[in-house]
Amino acid sequence: MNTKAVIFDMDGVLIDSEPSWGQAMLEVMREVGIPYTVDDVARYQGVRVGDIVRAVWDANPVPESKEGIEKMICRRVSELVLDHGRVMDGISGVLDFVRREKLPLGLATSTPRQVAVNFIKRIGIGGSIDVMCTGDEVTYGKPHPEIYLLCASRLGVLPWECLVFEDSVNGVLAAKAARCRCIAVPGEGLFDDRRYGIADVKIRSLLDFSPDMA
Repeated sequence: MNTKAVIFDMDGVLIDSEPSWGQAMLEVMREVGIPYTVDDVARYQGVRVGDIVRAVWDANPVPESKEGIEKMICRRVSELVLDHGRVMDGISGVLDFVRREKLPLGLATSTPRQVAVNFIKRIGIGGSIDVMCTGDEVTYGKPHPEIYLLCASRLGVLPWECLVFEDSVNGVLAAKAARCRCIAVPGEGLFDDRRYGIADVKIRSLLDFSPDMA
């Protein structure tokens, strides 16, 4: 086995928070007067909230500042996830593998740290994570590989020694651009999306993970 570390994305892999992000985006954009549709929600999946806000604000400037809009979205999504976020099935099986093989575990998420910490509390795996890298720590968001390169460095391994679990196309692109091995766990209705073909392995759920994939 060539894997020397495991890295999780968070939203859509560990917790079913993507619907909450979409709802928060739609609600806040409507409130501030920026056009934003369900197609935009899908297009920006896996992209940092700040990058999304900058893109749509630049196209449709409104009185509310970009920073203010980002804070509104983060506040709303935290409320939604803490109330309704469903922890994904199969996490315990992957964690058992990580512990058995004595592998360090990283988290590489586009979510800002303050929000990510709340989500991890909801998931209940904070004690298992050795390194957490968040979207507000890097210059470039996914699909740029920076966050995976940073996480591998902090874990003390080379990128190609990392096994990444990702749900979004942008996340898979980021992991592969960093030269990590990547298991894609596409969201509902996306399993047959050809863009996931760049992943090394594709599974429907973490429940389908087996050690031979590492």
